Amino acid sequence: MMRLSKKKFILVLILLAIASGVIWGLPFDNPLKTDGIDFDNVAMSILENGFFYKSEFMNAMIERTFYPLFLAGVYKVFGHHLIVVCIIQIFIFAGLAVLVYKLCQRLFSERVARLASIITALCYSIASFTGYIYREIFFPTLIFLMVYFLYRAQKEKKAVWFVASGMVFGAASLTNSIIQFFIIFIIANFLFLERKNIKEILPKLAVFLLAFAIFVSPWVIGNYINYGRTPFLSKSGVLLAMRAEKMHDIQGKVIQHIIANTTGDFFAQKMFPNYDPIEARFGWDSWNEWEAMVDGGTDPREADRILNERGVKEFIKHPIMFAEMSLIDFLKFNTPMVPDVRMQHMFAVPGTYPNLPDFVKGSIILFIRFVYLVLGAFIIYAVVKYIRHWQKMSWIILIIFYFNLAFSNLHALARYSVPVYPFYIILFALGFLALWDRYIPGAKTEKKK
Repeated sequence: MMRLSKKKFILVLILLAIASGVIWGLPFDNPLKTDGIDFDNVAMSILENGFFYKSEFMNAMIERTFYPLFLAGVYKVFGHHLIVVCIIQIFIFAGLAVLVYKLCQRLFSERVARLASIITALCYSIASFTGYIYREIFFPTLIFLMVYFLYRAQKEKKAVWFVASGMVFGAASLTNSIIQFFIIFIIANFLFLERKNIKEILPKLAVFLLAFAIFVSPWVIGNYINYGRTPFLSKSGVLLAMRAEKMHDIQGKVIQHIIANTTGDFFAQKMFPNYDPIEARFGWDSWNEWEAMVDGGTDPREADRILNERGVKEFIKHPIMFAEMSLIDFLKFNTPMVPDVRMQHMFAVPGTYPNLPDFVKGSIILFIRFVYLVLGAFIIYAVVKYIRHWQKMSWIILIIFYFNLAFSNLHALARYSVPVYPFYIILFALGFLALWDRYIPGAKTEKKK
């Protein structure tokens, strides 16, 4: 691959990513699952009534309406054909692989860029989501594009990159509101990086904030007029209440859930007859309570305030329980993924692959998890080795830290980690090549840019 010219390599990379998307994404016969059904309903509502039309579908998805808007645009041009969405998502995925290549070129070396981008293009944990009506291709690409623009803004100090960063951050916030508080990290990091030039950076940060505000203002205004609330901080109360409910449900079974989220439900079921994965997955009583209050006429903001207050009180009262739940959600967030199956649930459903002995099933699970553990070791090595180069590493490390922090303290599923996979892959490539050059005789070390 190193012998290819840069232009030829990009062409090969795009073809690899497209092939990966076709192989891992298109075989699944039902693109509409769980959240996908809701996204599709909102998209059809936008087509029928317009984006700012008041509807129950929009109200339910007020904090994540940008992806349905993307779907509505695809449906408007090509009709309601889910396969077209999947094909477009394959090309977006290919674009993500190219972005990984371009960013690593700028920050590190051609070797790192080629290795990281090839792994991204072949990574089934990302590519498999091209075949679903989920945000897990659209949102990660927005996140990576935002980070790319932030690096350009940091290095070049041109207003255009601060505008681009602000607009993409706005689009990402409207796609998944979990990212909204990253604005604090953006401002803090710029102030730290430019601490000797505060007067020069403040106007640029103002440009960033203005671009963000202008981009999101139509949604903020429209949603407030229609529903009395905005996409930001929406449903935070119900999430906190659900988390408080879960941390109570797992009491006396914390070890069970730690083992389950470390080795998988298959082993937990063998070890603990009373193990129930649902206890640490959802807080349905709190969700049903929120829906009952809203259906009964309570203002959604008031319902959210009530649940928010209750959740915070529980966290303050039981900090150890909160920490236990955070550990379990951290493990959930970083659970390995395999195509069309949640790794945690692999072989856990009774009757799954009855011809395989339990020993073989267990060995497969442990092997996959061991591979991910080795990958994690390379990632940690890269962070330890290169963190002192904060100018280059800051946005990569911060986005990984932020997503882990946010989901570990709210509610985590393995697929929620897809936005940080490209950054994990970059760190793996850095760590692997650093160790390769150190321990493999005759390895050629390419100088960093």
